[in-house]
Amino acid sequence: METIWWRGEPPATTTGIAAGRHDVVVVGAGVTGLTTAWLLARAGMGVVVVEARHPGAGTTGRTTGKVSALQGTLLSRALAAGREDQAEAYVASTLRAMSWLEEHADDLGVPLERRDALTYAPTSAERPAVAAEHRAARQLGLPVAWLGSPDLPVPAVGAVALPDQLQLDPGRLVDGLTRAATAAGATVVTGWRLRRVRQRADQVVLSLHREGPGIHAQGEPELRLRAGRAVLATGAAVVDRRLHFARLEAERSYLLAAETASPPSPMAFGAGASIRSFRSAEVDGRRVLLVGGAGHPTGRGRSESERLAELREWTVEHWPDATELAAWSAQDYATTDHLPLVGSLGGPSPDVHLATGFNKWGLTSGVAAALALSGNILGTPEPWAERLYERSWRLRDAAALASIQAGVAIGGTAAAVQLPMSTPTSARRAMSAECRLIPVCTHLGGVLRWNDQEQSYDCPLHGSRFDPDGRVLEGPATRPLRRLPGVEQRKTNDVTTPESPADRKEK
Repeated sequence: METIWWRGEPPATTTGIAAGRHDVVVVGAGVTGLTTAWLLARAGMGVVVVEARHPGAGTTGRTTGKVSALQGTLLSRALAAGREDQAEAYVASTLRAMSWLEEHADDLGVPLERRDALTYAPTSAERPAVAAEHRAARQLGLPVAWLGSPDLPVPAVGAVALPDQLQLDPGRLVDGLTRAATAAGATVVTGWRLRRVRQRADQVVLSLHREGPGIHAQGEPELRLRAGRAVLATGAAVVDRRLHFARLEAERSYLLAAETASPPSPMAFGAGASIRSFRSAEVDGRRVLLVGGAGHPTGRGRSESERLAELREWTVEHWPDATELAAWSAQDYATTDHLPLVGSLGGPSPDVHLATGFNKWGLTSGVAAALALSGNILGTPEPWAERLYERSWRLRDAAALASIQAGVAIGGTAAAVQLPMSTPTSARRAMSAECRLIPVCTHLGGVLRWNDQEQSYDCPLHGSRFDPDGRVLEGPATRPLRRLPGVEQRKTNDVTTPESPADRKEK
């Protein structure tokens, strides 16, 4: 399932890493990692960015491209969780991220479009939640307006609106950040996956393994990088001394692009259990419709193909002339208190930093996290960062944490019951004599479920995902799936990098 964002030649990257000690190693070439790398490199630091696949291969390259301080009903939920001071700092962080993107859009070659952002109530049942978001946004200083009869192409009985928000092409943002970071002196390395981090009093040691088509990482040599600092911008916490994975819930959502004679003007986000979002976008000189929704915890519930079909039906219901151009999915990580987890990992040295938990608003919160992390490293901290990110647990957080872990337990039990008895033919093929994969997650042993839409093994516990050959796609897992004992692995002398967007386009 490919997005509409990848086209043209990707920026040049390398598979080689210089020996010696680096000032900073950034793991993950999404918006957070690349922005951090650019900010540090142009300040004169020696920076290496390590990416297992290609820049933007994770969530960044699969978003709808919205940058907004109005984010569904997030602000009212953060206030309800007792995070008043942090919610105020969060608003400051989103406004800072937006102003930074506006300031550097020309340098990055990323056109920005200004649009009104709306959170709307599809029915009267969702109207109280949207009204609460209106009150929360006003309390936190945002110039929102209440629309009693919003002019939208879908049913809506009320909406909160925030003018002058931004939408962009995330593919062009990734390309621009990669080129800018490289031009500033950073090295962007693809085809290596982080396995572990060792913290010493005077340095950080990162262990990496080669990744790519034809490579079975169990037998590949290990490479060690030494650095003064490390930034883990990997979506999920792949190195986790503070049990961040227990405070996160991995969620998949689905998106599609379609041609229509009436693409919408605002960026709209529906409240409620069955969230639907939509906006228009400029793609190859034509205006298209983008629709997102049908989200669910990764590896749980109804099949992924059913959920995408549901989104397609909703789109055609409201845009009968829609002609689908592409459909894809993305993985995001939600936190118990609805605010990102950013900061030091702790341990022997405070010089390993982590950024995750962007609650489906990674283009905004990812830039904010990069500004905070780079400011911390360079000694120029953002004024809102400490209030937002350095927050302690409270008793009232326990219920949300318990809810996440209950879902983890239920999802794991369901997968354990279903998979051995009803593994689909496509999954059995991936487990044939040629591969013989053991469908058990290498993170914490969750029984994997076959994703029929994306042809992947998905973990219902903490969201790790693996391709049909057992290689890690995303999530906290860092090792490929194990194989049944006594079965030889497929061997190859071909050591290649992961496919780039251009490679896939040629096919």
